[in-house]
Amino acid sequence: MTIRLLHTSDWHLGRTIRNRPRTEEFAAVLDEVVRIAVDERVDGVLVAGDLYDSRAPGPDADALLVETLVKLHEAKIPVVAIGGNHDSARRIEAFAPLYAAVGAKMVGRVVRPDSGGVVELASRDGTTSALIACLPFVAERFFATTGALFDAAETWYGTYADGMGQLLDGFAAAFRGDRVNVVMAHLYADGSLLGGGEREVTVGLEYAVSPARLPATASYLALGHIHRPQRVAGTAAPGRYSGSLLQLDFGETEQHKSVVIVEASPGSPAAIREVPVTGGRRLVDLRGPLDAVTAAAETVGDAWLRVFVETDGPLPGIADRVREALPNALDVKLVYDRTADEEGPRSAGVGLLGPRDQFAAYERLQHGVDPDPALLAAFDEVLALVRDGDD
Repeated sequence: MTIRLLHTSDWHLGRTIRNRPRTEEFAAVLDEVVRIAVDERVDGVLVAGDLYDSRAPGPDADALLVETLVKLHEAKIPVVAIGGNHDSARRIEAFAPLYAAVGAKMVGRVVRPDSGGVVELASRDGTTSALIACLPFVAERFFATTGALFDAAETWYGTYADGMGQLLDGFAAAFRGDRVNVVMAHLYADGSLLGGGEREVTVGLEYAVSPARLPATASYLALGHIHRPQRVAGTAAPGRYSGSLLQLDFGETEQHKSVVIVEASPGSPAAIREVPVTGGRRLVDLRGPLDAVTAAAETVGDAWLRVFVETDGPLPGIADRVREALPNALDVKLVYDRTADEEGPRSAGVGLLGPRDQFAAYERLQHGVDPDPALLAAFDEVLALVRDGDD
């Protein structure tokens, strides 16, 4: 009487890197997730929020999501997913009937347990089932509306953390002793290590929930929102952040991505193991003299690169030389001891400068030399057009 689940989150479909699309990378890693789900013979897939990178994703992102759901449906693997802070709850709700047609239950906003907030998912052999308490991301400004669904008392609104604890208790009240009970939530558990690509405003103290407030009666805590895969410390029930599927930002260069396989029986804590995912391109930092970083072309493969070139001073045209050897270099920065004059605009506060001087200061900071007069002239033309439009 066991059920096996695959826990993943933070897909961020539609995410680009320095305006370069990553559609093929997402397609590869999602195919890998489907293969893992099939090979592991899971009874269901849990996606703990941030399916998309924005509330208005492009058609490529939509196509990737639909194709993945269809592939899982063809493998007879149902999906339960919740909305994250990057997702549009209204969009998820609008398309929910279409998702349901391919075996996917999508919960975009918090609803009562008896109104779809708790989803029952049966094992393949029919011997048991799991109750999935679905807690999408709750913005602080909407918490009062959310709490009203549970006839919340005024004590709910002391702090966001206290209110979230009460909300979690409300979902846990729907758990049953003869079921595998799972909390799937998109939230920030206090003390968790950030991945580097999260929105800082939603992972600060205002949104921190004590791990001790996560229900002890759960068999497993399937969390999303933090991009670094990790165990959630300080909880009575076993739980993990599955993390993002790709290295989404250069703050994630050292992270090894994975999904979580969860096996549980009613009344017992879940057994958990990570399965690595390798789809997508790595993000790599290169640092050193020009010869050393360009020589790395033979070892970095197709990785996206951020390059720090160590020099004795400004080197005009250095970015072009680096990109000629390393076409996937997204950022090229010079590293050298700068004089007081070179750092003057920065220390004086770029915000005090006019738009043209701000642009010139940025160019000097990025490239170590004064911007080309033709580039400044082009900037002046664009600025004039913008100002005319404001009039």
